[in-house]
This record gives sequence, structure tokens and C-alpha cells, in this order.
Amino acid sequence: MSGEELLSLVPVDPDRAAAIASERIGGTTDPVQLSYAHQALGILLRDGGDIDLAVTHLRTARRLSAGADPDREADVRATLGVALALRGRSAAALRELDGAADQATVDGAVRPKVLMRRAHVLAYLGRHADAVADLQEAVPSFHRAGDEVWEARALNLRAFVELLRGGFSRAERDLRAADELFTRQGQRLERHHVRHNLALIRFFRGDVPGSLAAFARLSADYTAHDQPQVELALDRARVLLTAGLSDEAVAALESAAAWTESRPRSRAELLVMRASARLGQGKPDLALDDARAARALFVRQERDWWRIRADLVALQARIELGRGSRRAAVALAGSLADDRTEDRVLAQLLAGRELAATDPAGASTYLSKAALGRHRGTPLSRSTAWLAHALDLEVRGRPRVLQAVGHGLDALAEHRATLGSPELRAMTAIHSSDLSTLAVRHALRRGPRALVEWADRGRAASLSEPVPAPTDPVVDDHLAAIRGLSHRIGEETDPDVVAALVRERSQRERAVRLAWAATSGAGGRTATVGADELVERLDDRVLVELVNVDERLYAVVVRDGRWRTIDVGPLAAAQKAVDRALYGLRSATRGRPIDLAPLAARLESALLGSVVRLLPPDRPVVVSPPTGLLSAPWGLLPSLHQRPVAITPSATAWARARAASSSSSRAVFVAGPGLPSGGGEVAPLAGGATTVVGEEATVPRVLSLLDGAGLVHIAAHGSFRSESPMFSSLTLADGPLTVGDIHRLAEPPHRIVLPACRSGVVAAIGSGGGQDVIGFASALLTQGTAGVIASIADVDDAATVAVMLDLHAGLARGERLDEALASARRAAADEPVRHATAVLFAAMGAA
Repeated sequence: MSGEELLSLVPVDPDRAAAIASERIGGTTDPVQLSYAHQALGILLRDGGDIDLAVTHLRTARRLSAGADPDREADVRATLGVALALRGRSAAALRELDGAADQATVDGAVRPKVLMRRAHVLAYLGRHADAVADLQEAVPSFHRAGDEVWEARALNLRAFVELLRGGFSRAERDLRAADELFTRQGQRLERHHVRHNLALIRFFRGDVPGSLAAFARLSADYTAHDQPQVELALDRARVLLTAGLSDEAVAALESAAAWTESRPRSRAELLVMRASARLGQGKPDLALDDARAARALFVRQERDWWRIRADLVALQARIELGRGSRRAAVALAGSLADDRTEDRVLAQLLAGRELAATDPAGASTYLSKAALGRHRGTPLSRSTAWLAHALDLEVRGRPRVLQAVGHGLDALAEHRATLGSPELRAMTAIHSSDLSTLAVRHALRRGPRALVEWADRGRAASLSEPVPAPTDPVVDDHLAAIRGLSHRIGEETDPDVVAALVRERSQRERAVRLAWAATSGAGGRTATVGADELVERLDDRVLVELVNVDERLYAVVVRDGRWRTIDVGPLAAAQKAVDRALYGLRSATRGRPIDLAPLAARLESALLGSVVRLLPPDRPVVVSPPTGLLSAPWGLLPSLHQRPVAITPSATAWARARAASSSSSRAVFVAGPGLPSGGGEVAPLAGGATTVVGEEATVPRVLSLLDGAGLVHIAAHGSFRSESPMFSSLTLADGPLTVGDIHRLAEPPHRIVLPACRSGVVAAIGSGGGQDVIGFASALLTQGTAGVIASIADVDDAATVAVMLDLHAGLARGERLDEALASARRAAADEPVRHATAVLFAAMGAA
């Protein structure tokens, strides 16, 4: 086998190439053949992550090739240059590559290979235009020579550089051509690199689920070929960050950390990406540490393009820590002024915001530049640019701020529509927070109708459309295993065993979350309910929509077609009053003597203020609070205690629930295991309804009964998982029935009663005016359930039985859920434990 054939074998059959090269080193004294053997081993070691030993072999190959054919030495020098670049020695790498380019024969077969390798290094140094220039010469040279493998490699590399420059169409053309050439030449491993770049195109065009699915397939392929997955981990983490899955992004990066120990270039990129992920986790101090470490490596590697990215993340971390710098923000914006990536928009936005308070004219300069990106790029990038435009208009005192905000929210709705994961759909609230905060600030000046409209645009948007669950059977296997593990965790007493079981469950839960994240969405309704439609649906009800405007609580009261805005007071005071009330109620459910009247009066003052005077006696009320106040004990308020009260994340969500209908009269009663009361309300309530208790109450059985039922009652222990709300659950005989299981229902129950502890608690996503929710009750509302009775805290079991009997007595009289719950509260007034328990239940939705 010739030396050239040996090098060609390396990407096709690495093991055989390594064996032949090693055998040749021990069996020949020909310096040229030895140079080929050491070069082959150097490439194999480089690609396997052992850069130091790779450099040693490549230096030996260069020494052996000296004085031979100039093209032979140039080829080795170019390979050595790439390895040195991976080692982080950029200057030395370029010296070898420049020397190789000068040494190679102008019309020979080696020069385009040298140019391609130099382009590879230039691309990672951020010198994209220089890299493209080398490739523009290399690609046609390979084509004229009929060297399809190297032509495909050059096309793939040129596509990658175009990706970094934002030239997605050009990149895709090159990748399709490269894929065809690699396929024809049987280069399976190198086809994976093409698919990797195609997955990146899907991401850069805004298809987050599609890119995640592609990266998952690539991970399996790379593993099968025993290939290092550093670049895959970096790119996958970038997509996960965009989706809001910061914990998963950190896990992906740390799984590849060992590969980077001998690859300083990759180590630096991993650190800057992990810094971004730490920001997403809400850990700016750790993000700043990683960004600084990455910056130091980039400086040593002479990679200015990447150093600027590290500086950008460091600036974001310092701003989060309250240590922002106008000078640093302006410098970064200047450094990225000619950049064609989304980082330019972000840097200019940050500079504008840092200057806004002290230099409005300077702020406008940067904000207007950032706003130029509002008509191109991904939906998320466009939403950022629209935010910059809205802020620019605000700084300059110009009109049409709300119009700009609306375009930004439309872009986010476009992004949300691509997502099939209910968790990711809710996570878009993180991106909408600034836009929504700006929206309600300006809507407040326009009046109550505008305030409700714009508050609703930023609230609970994930509830706008049912979300199908992934159909991958592997997900079903994971869910079954999770149920079994949860069951064992509940029974196990050895703490070490419990810890191991929890770790395994967490790994499987992460797999389910990632599978769901890779599921594409089927669209979603983005329109908010119109004022006229809302008034019509309210009928005799009074709507109280509470809105957080710059940390102050405002209420819009809609009654009999009349709209009014009330300044309630500081949001912090409301949150403090809620915490005190919940503490008092929890104490009362444990039988402690607590005077709830002062807590109730203080809570009402903080949550409603003078709104109380606008509530006619005995009229039903619909309360739509910010997500952080959804779990307030609204039934404790003196003005609401006696009347029906429905709680909803937004007026639009309530109107949608109000429109839901069901022709089913089928009732289902379920009692899970381990209840102190034994689900005592189930037997007297069930009558002729379908009843499932004890060991028969398995997840598959209960889910089959829930589908399409008219009324469901599930008495079971509940668990709210604040660290992973998608796995909040009800405990059944074979394990937990989770939020994810609810999304697997073809037709959710029309009405459902959940007496489990904390079944109505939700995780609030986002902040300010833009917020969303994830939880058991919200999942049911998302899927189309019209009404849910759920608890907002731990409740007393025996008292719960009595409250549920009163509740169902009201339902039997034909009352709605909110009416029946009000009846149960009134019936419990003289019994302190039962009264506190009744108050800790909420009617969510509209049925």
C-alpha cells in the first residue's frame, strides 16, 4: 500500500490504518514511507484527542520528509499546522501552514489540501473572509483534479464558514453537494460531519426541535465510530441553551470535558459555552469565572473573534451581578460592529441599555443599529432586534412602542409554534420578559382594555394550543422505568441506595425531556381574546386581571361591559402577604389555633386594595393574577370567601376554557395507594360511576379512563417537583402519573378534581410582564380541560374528605366547579381545620 493510500484509509478504517502505520514504522527505513506512517498516526491521534503525541509524530514526519518532494513536506507541514492549532498554538500553526502554502507546487495536488487546512485554522481563529478566500481556490482545484473526497471536504468546510457568516443558503448548497460526493465515495464517517453542519443550519434557521433530533442521531453515529464528541457537545449545548434547557446544556458540555483536557482550543470553546449556560442557570458568578478563563485561553491562542465572544458573556454576567460597565459595553459593540452574527445585535442592545439612563442620544445610536436586524435571522434574533427598536423609540420619546413590541412578540410566537415540548413552549416566556414588561408599561397609559390585551400577550402563551407527546417508543420505556424507580425510592430505606435510584431517575427524566425537546410543534394560537368577546363570555361574572407594571400591581376590573384600572400597590407587599397567609393556613390545617382574620384582611388589602368596592355582592369573580400569585389563597379573602371564584393564568386562557364543551357524562373516581383516609370520599361519591382503587389504580388504567371523561376525581398523594415541574405527579399503584402523561391524552377530561396536596402549584417561568407556567393543573388546561379543582399547598387528609363530599354535593346540584367550591368553603366555616383546608383549594379554569 502506498503512502497516499494509507492516508486515504485513515477516515475510512481508522483501526486498519493504525495497524498498517505501526507495522510500517517497525518494518522499513525508507524516510518517505516512514513520514507517511507517522503522519497517519498523527492524524489518528489528533482526531482521538491526544494532541501532544500527535504533534510528536507529525514533527517526526516533517523531519523525515525534509529534502524529499516539496509537496510531500508541504503536506506534512499543513497537517502539523492543524494539530498545533488544536493545541492552542495559533501563531506556530499559521507559520507551518503559510510555509506549506508557499512550498507547495502551484498547480500540484497538494496545494489545495494545504489551503483547505489553512482555511480550517483561519475559520476557528475567526478570520472567516480569509478562510473563504483559501477555499474559493481549493474547491475548483479539487474538482478539476477529479478528487471527489477532498472536494467534498472542502465544500463541507466552506459551508461551515458560511454558516458562521450567516450565509445559510450558500452553506446548504455546498453541504448537499458534499453529501452526494461522500456518498458516492463511500465515506460514511465524513458524511456525519456534513449532517452535523446540516443540523446547524436547521438551528440557525430557527428549527430547534429538528436540530436537537439531528444531533441525537449524530451522537449515536459518532459513538458507533468511537469518535470524540466535543464539537457535537458544543453545538448541542448551544441549541439547548436557545431552548431554555440550561441544565441539560451544562450536562452536555461536562460530558465532553474530558476530551478537551489535551485540546486547549476546544477547552476554551467549551468554557465560553458553559459560561453562557451558567447564565441560563441563574449563576452569573460561575458564568463570569468560566468566561474569564475562556478569555485567557483565547488570548494565548491569538483568537480575537472568540475572545470577543468571551467578553460578551462576561459583560452579561457582570450586568446580572449589578456590575455592568458602559465603557465595556460600548467597546464590545464597536468590536462587533461589522459582525454578521446575532452577537452583534445583542452587543448593541446591551450598549444601548447601559447608556439609556445617562446618555439617551448615545443609547439611541446603538439601539437603532441593533434594530436593523429585526427583518432577518431566526425568530429569536428578530425578537431581540424588535426589543431594541422598541427601546429606541422609548428613549427618543417616539410613538409606536407597542407596535414594535407586538412585532417582537409575534416573532416569539413564530418560534413557540415550532416547539412540541410543553416545557420549551413555556420557556419562551424567558425571551418575552423584556418585551412584555415594556408592553404593559406603555399599555397602562392607554387604558384598561389595552392593559388586559398586552398583559395577556405575555402570559401563559403555552396554554394556547394542546401539545402532543412524543411517539418514540423509547420514551414509553423511560417513563415506565421512571415509575418503577419512583416506587422503589418511596419504599427504600438505605440512603445510599436511594441516592443511586434518584440519580438513575434523573438521567431517565433528562432523556425524556430531551426527546420531547426534539419533537416539532404543530403551531399554536397567538391571538388574545378580544374585549367584546371577553365581555360576552363573562356574562354575570366580574373579571379582575392583576398586572405587574414595573413591580407595582394594577388591577383591571371588567363588570357589565365597563372597564376600570385600579392601582393596587407594590407587588412585593402582595407576595409578602401571600407568604404569611399560606404559613398561617398550613398551621391551621395542622390543628394549631390561628386567627386567620387579620391575615385575610392584610392579604385582601395587598392583593385587591380598593378593587373590593367594585365587586357587587354574590357575583362570581374570575381572577387572573401574575403567575407568581396564582397559588395565593384567593378563597381566604373576605370579599371572595362566600362567592364563586375562578383562577386563571390569563383572561385569554379563561375564555378558551369557557368555550370548551363535552358531551360525555362519564364520571371516573380513583383512589391511589397509601392515603391515610384511604380515599374515603370515593366510595360514597362514586355511585354508579367507574371506580378504580388500590392496586387497580395503575397509570395505564387511569389514563385510559381519563381520556374523554366528563368528570374525574383522583384521590392520591401529589408531588410538585420544583426542580423538574414536568415530572410533578400523582402517585398511583405502579408509580407516578406525571404532567407529561397528561399531554399524552387524546381528549382530556372535561372537569377534574384533584384533592392531592399541591396539585395546583405551578412553576413560574419568566419575569416581569412575560410569564408562563408549568404544572399538573396547567397541563390539563393546556390540553383542553375546562375546569380543575386543585390544592395550592399541603392539606389535611381527613378534612379533605369532608371538603370533597361538600364539593361533590354542589356538583350534584348542578353547580359549576367554582360554585361548588364556594359552597364547600361556606360549609366548613365553623370547623377551623376543615375551613383552612377548603381555602387551600382553588377552582382553575371556567367549568
